[in-house]
Amino acid sequence: MTRKIPRLVQTWVDSISQRNPKLMTSFYSRKAILLATYESMLLGRNQIRGYFDEFLDKKGLRCRIRENYTQIDRDRDTRIASGIYEFTFLDDNNQKQRVIARYTYVINSGKIITHHSSVNPE
Repeated sequence: MTRKIPRLVQTWVDSISQRNPKLMTSFYSRKAILLATYESMLLGRNQIRGYFDEFLDKKGLRCRIRENYTQIDRDRDTRIASGIYEFTFLDDNNQKQRVIARYTYVINSGKIITHHSSVNPE
């Protein structure tokens, strides 16, 4: 296990602020599964794109990783990154909101095949 963040995960995090659903969807495999923070299970790029159309609508949206642990499968082609990230955005009253969430990304062949995100328990 390593604390090093996989490049794909860091790029995903850095890209959130661009608020581009097409870009965010491109990180996922064609048949990816997304268990999103505020949505039920999403299957495939079309459903994932629909989620990002809405999720990325937040003003000033940013993301940063607070903690990460990565496991690398023996075949060296599968990586599982788990940790804590923090989203910030402005609400309708222009007040800064902060959401701390847990994540797990399963990456294979350079694409996210499964992504789980849920609000961190207080």
